[in-house]
Amino acid sequence: MVKKVLFPVLVIIVSYLPVDEVYSQSALQTFSGLTSEAAIEYSQPAITAFSSGMNSGWFSGLPSSTNSFHMKLRIIGVGSSFSDQRTFSTVAKFNFTSEQIDDILSNSGLSPSIIQNYEEIRNELLAQLWEVNISGPTINGSRDDYLEVEFPGYTVTAEFQGGNTQEYEIEPQSVTVTEVTGLLNNMEFLPTPAIQLDLSSVLGTGVSFRYFTGMQLENVGKINIYGAGISHNINYWFEETFPIDVGFGYYFQRFTVGDIFSNSTSQFGLYISKQFGMIVSFVPYVSLTSESSQTNIKYNYTFDTTVGPQDLNIEVDHVQDNLIAIIVGFSLNFPVISFNVDYKISETQTGTVGIGFGF
Repeated sequence: MVKKVLFPVLVIIVSYLPVDEVYSQSALQTFSGLTSEAAIEYSQPAITAFSSGMNSGWFSGLPSSTNSFHMKLRIIGVGSSFSDQRTFSTVAKFNFTSEQIDDILSNSGLSPSIIQNYEEIRNELLAQLWEVNISGPTINGSRDDYLEVEFPGYTVTAEFQGGNTQEYEIEPQSVTVTEVTGLLNNMEFLPTPAIQLDLSSVLGTGVSFRYFTGMQLENVGKINIYGAGISHNINYWFEETFPIDVGFGYYFQRFTVGDIFSNSTSQFGLYISKQFGMIVSFVPYVSLTSESSQTNIKYNYTFDTTVGPQDLNIEVDHVQDNLIAIIVGFSLNFPVISFNVDYKISETQTGTVGIGFGF
């Protein structure tokens, strides 16, 4: 558990190393070879990790139950573990390219040198939207693996040199798409850093604002984050307060990666914390939250036609609702600086490390 919680800091430091802009171009090139059904399957591990990371790190203790001003600027590192799903397999629509059709025909013994109506057959295959089996690496799979598309086989009428015609079986075969590979190359954790400003407390209420931009996520693109939230300590309304602070909160966040991914998340939860000490304090906390997210994937799918290459704008949404999470952690507060660590138990395991400056 300690390793999983501390790993986000190391990932974020490494992620700030200079990278070449060719990475974002590589991502666009990769997705240009995926139909919408395949794109969802390919991206699923990242979608789940995005959603969990964005709904983490907000809370480090309830606001004071008295009217008093507190301000803290926090630097947060979140690491969400990817699932073990490094490959996927699905049935999807697919357009073969001219080059792939040529290879398919050649592997079945059909070539322009012996078939008079080769271009007609080639265009017949090229014009079809095929339903095929597709398998390969997910986005966090290996860069050494490639997408495999199973051509199902087809019967054509071939006109041979000399005028003879006959029906000819084009054999089922596998076509390798080298443009689609594991962009994140077996990455174990998705890093999602943020800078957060916490302000409290009026009527037992605190507000938080989050922003971050500029970090490059491997081959996918730059990360941009903004969000806000509110929490309330119900002890404010009682003369005899509970021995622990109990409250609720709501947070939302918007997250984009390059030109392909955008993610919106929200979280509503019940929060409990307890402060031990005054000038130097130790604050354990726990929360039970309901989380939701929507991930949008937008890109151009490039395919060949009988009149030349075409681009089709693809935009798909993936929604996750009512995911339940339990978060346990603690905050260690000094007069000017504070530290917090927590761990989220949910569909995706997520660790958070934060350092704060303020009072």
